[in-house]
Amino acid sequence: MKIYTRKAVMQGIPIVPMLDILTILLIFFIVHTEFKRQVNVLKLDLPRTEHLAGEMGDNNQVLLEVGEDGRLALNGREIASDELPAAVNELVKNNPHTRVQVAAAEGSSLGKFIEVLDFLTAAGLNVEEVPVRIEHRK
Repeated sequence: MKIYTRKAVMQGIPIVPMLDILTILLIFFIVHTEFKRQVNVLKLDLPRTEHLAGEMGDNNQVLLEVGEDGRLALNGREIASDELPAAVNELVKNNPHTRVQVAAAEGSSLGKFIEVLDFLTAAGLNVEEVPVRIEHRK
């Protein structure tokens, strides 16, 4: 009589196939990271204009200047900060096609510039459509 004996069941996780897969993954990552090169950021020194002055060719344009000391000038006439919304409202009321340009001096404070944009918004202008330029010192 033949007695059936149960074969021993292998306990544990097969390590050799896992090592094969781990080796293939390691080779894959090494090959693909080898081609990565460090990209240097370009440091550009952009040119500045010295002889190209803008001209007020359109009667519908108004130039609002912000000085280094925080003083404001509207079309070459000095104006107080609190008078700016009323003056711009009057200009827009007289000519609805009036466009305001802002020219800020290079050393003017950002706070004053934001205050000017706030005054223009209070005057009813969309500040996203207002062209802004920074005048560099010579």
